[in-house]
Amino acid sequence: MHSFELKTVIAATPSRVFAVITEPRDIVKWDYCRWVQNDCRLGGKVRKRDEEGRLFESEIIAFDPPFRLGLLSTVLVNSEDEDEGRFPVRIEYHIDSHENQSTLTLRMEGFPSEELAERERNSWGGYFIEKLKKVAEQPLKQPVKEQP
Repeated sequence: MHSFELKTVIAATPSRVFAVITEPRDIVKWDYCRWVQNDCRLGGKVRKRDEEGRLFESEIIAFDPPFRLGLLSTVLVNSEDEDEGRFPVRIEYHIDSHENQSTLTLRMEGFPSEELAERERNSWGGYFIEKLKKVAEQPLKQPVKEQP
């Protein structure tokens, strides 16, 4: 089985980074999906529907907020043709805190070939991690206080 690991430094607290990888309202801002449902607990399910309407479901296999999230998920063999099937992967997010920022380490393992691991590494490293980082670093909107 093949795997990869990516790291990035994010100018946000671990709590904010964890929220961005678990909260449906944040996930849709960086992941390639239009709908997300998350039963955010150990053993819970994450369900996502992508832009083509395909449903993906993951099981939460590690849950230690705000420092660790592990998922057992599936990846398409061919992202252009769902009929070619899917295979299971383990996705681990580790978040370390240091000096008002976080280091996010993403590890994915279980790829049946080096080519499929490289395809996903390129997608995550070239797109998803950067979008995730951008969402986490955006200032949170403060609620408007009503005047008495």
